[in-house]
Amino acid sequence: MTETALSESGAPAGPPTRRFFRSDPSVLLLVATVVVAVAVAPFELSTAFGLPAHALFLHVPVVLVPILAGVVIALAVRPVWRVRYGLAAGVFAIVTMAATVLTAGAGEKLRDERMARMKQFGGGAARAPQGGGARAPQGGGGEGSLLDRHAELGSQLRLLVALLTLLLVVLVILARYQAATSEGLLARPVIVTAVAAVTVVVAIVSAIWVVRTGHLGAEMTWHVGGEGPSGGAPRPGSP
Repeated sequence: MTETALSESGAPAGPPTRRFFRSDPSVLLLVATVVVAVAVAPFELSTAFGLPAHALFLHVPVVLVPILAGVVIALAVRPVWRVRYGLAAGVFAIVTMAATVLTAGAGEKLRDERMARMKQFGGGAARAPQGGGARAPQGGGGEGSLLDRHAELGSQLRLLVALLTLLLVVLVILARYQAATSEGLLARPVIVTAVAAVTVVVAIVSAIWVVRTGHLGAEMTWHVGGEGPSGGAPRPGSP
């Protein structure tokens, strides 16, 4: 009788909180986010399905990251959607994160291979074409420095997308927590608002970064030397 009265008065906030974190699928989504991020981080693939891995993977984050950014912003400004579509958005974010991490790892592997090839054939950096050839990307630097800049942007994008995925899942957890109980620190509106604001900022920066990274990669591919994806004229032994 006492337990029922206490329950009706809403005093015992502890048990509902414990039941939520033990059973809600959004918490499992958070665990999956961490597991996937740790699992794919070490991979630096050179080839996949007989094709260069970076060239094969890069189309996935280029398409998915801007979509994910839009989805995250929509969920951040419409709280009711977080409960309704949050789990599906979280799964989509994990897939996007895994694709981005694999793409960045493959890019670092490709960068290392190209730098080794340039050293092998005595080229520290690709020379800009002379005469009426294709122009080099603005900003200076040879192929080696451009590769480093592109790899740096890719690494930053990898971190941004991982952070965006984590923030999205936390936002979904908070929304589902509020739907389950109004007790506890996590149910305070100021907490949810702060997380939503940070998530929107990270989403916008991630979309900008994928454009910056892709743009530099395209310039490297088609404007350095004008002789194909390797940037610069083909060297002996290069594909």
